[in-house]
Amino acid sequence: MKLKFSLAFILITAFSLAGCGFHLRGTAQLPPALQTLALASTDGNSDILRELRRSLVASGINVIDSPQGNTYALAIGAEDSSERVLSVNSNARAGEYELTMSVPFQLRSGGTTVIGPETLVIEKVYLADPNSAVAKAEERELMEEEMRRELVSLILRRLQSASL
Repeated sequence: MKLKFSLAFILITAFSLAGCGFHLRGTAQLPPALQTLALASTDGNSDILRELRRSLVASGINVIDSPQGNTYALAIGAEDSSERVLSVNSNARAGEYELTMSVPFQLRSGGTTVIGPETLVIEKVYLADPNSAVAKAEERELMEEEMRRELVSLILRRLQSASL
């Protein structure tokens, strides 16, 4: 009896999640027209391009290097990041930093621009600790990786909402 109840609970939960449109984070349900997508960048070896390519492939998208026929082309510009001091502590040293990362992109089909050109921007704040500079440098690197993943997620959401 207990096994039947557990099985029924699992099935009801699975059908409920499937019915509400739930899908695992990190995968994108792009329109059918974008199932084959040409991916280009001004910097062919950028971190954001690698992250975007990985996310597209994980979502089942066929990523090609150059557009063929009527395929859509996603152009990613150069990633720009900057850092500025937000506050100063009592020792006249930087207390907080703001990281800003941006990336331009556009979606084209043939000679027509479908989306963009747009620039997406992410900002994050982190605390500075002069006693542990190495730890803060590592924290900054992790924060930059997280910001790249967020930018990729924003690009994918923008592609999902495109009316093609």
